[in-house]
This record gives sequence, structure tokens and C-alpha cells, in this order.
Amino acid sequence: MPLELTVALIVISAIYLILIFRAIKKGKMQISFSIFWILSGFGLIIALIIPDLISKISKILGFSVPSNMMFCVTIFIAFLLIFDLTVKLSKESKRNISLVQEISLLKNRVEKLENGEKNEKV
Repeated sequence: MPLELTVALIVISAIYLILIFRAIKKGKMQISFSIFWILSGFGLIIALIIPDLISKISKILGFSVPSNMMFCVTIFIAFLLIFDLTVKLSKESKRNISLVQEISLLKNRVEKLENGEKNEKV
């Protein structure tokens, strides 16, 4: 890979990391959600600094072409992210159901109390 392209990709990766840290600092992203994005940014920088690293790892794992390994790893990570988000969505859905039930009970109780006061006045 040409040196200019490597330098440009490292700069872009550094900007990517800066944007992630800025989003965390401004409270737009939780740290627990951003760990993957931070690790991917640092992983990209390491892969750019050590260009033969991906080739060596793919040979060790038995992939014939490094791009096949990258596709496989990317798909695996995408599945992990989808699974993690599905678990979090399920938890939030249960919390929403619980909150709706609690609000309904409180609303019912308030209505009973209001009706009891009206009946006492009459």
C-alpha cells in the first residue's frame, strides 16, 4: 500500500476516534456502547501501522486470502452487535411494559381517590 494512502487512512482513523470521544464527552453516546467503536478505530490504526499483520493472522487461522478473513470477522462482529442490541431492546421493552402497568395502576388509584372525594362532598 502506498505511503500516502497509509498516512491518509491513519489520519481518517484518528479523526474517527476523535469524533467518538467527542460524542462520549457531549453525552451523545454511552461509554458501554462506544467500546466497540473505539476498539475498531484502534484496531484499524494498528492494522495500518503493521500491514503484514492481517496476512499473518489470516494464514494462522487458515484463510487462503486475507480479505476472506476480514469479511468473516466483519460478519461475525455484525452478528454480535445485532445480538447485543436485541438483548438490550428486549430489556427496554420489558421495562416499558412494567412502566405502563405501573402508570395504569397509579392512574386507577388517583381516579378512585378523586371519585371518593367527590362522593363525600355530595
